[in-house]
Amino acid sequence: MFYTPLSNHDILPESQEAWENYQHVTYNNKQGIVEKTENGDWRIAQLLSTNPNDFLIDDYLPGTIIKM
Repeated sequence: MFYTPLSNHDILPESQEAWENYQHVTYNNKQGIVEKTENGDWRIAQLLSTNPNDFLIDDYLPGTIIKM
């Protein structure tokens, strides 16, 4: 079960095209989902970790631009 204030459309896109710009990566030994921006940079979309302290590190905040 997944509780969220977001709509179904925001969580489950209707087409595969919506996922073309996203990629699962390992960055500095951390797992995450990144999104490719229009200018070719990569932006952190989601950090995947079981360590709560990882979410307190500014380098892994969603929206942070990273170099790959």
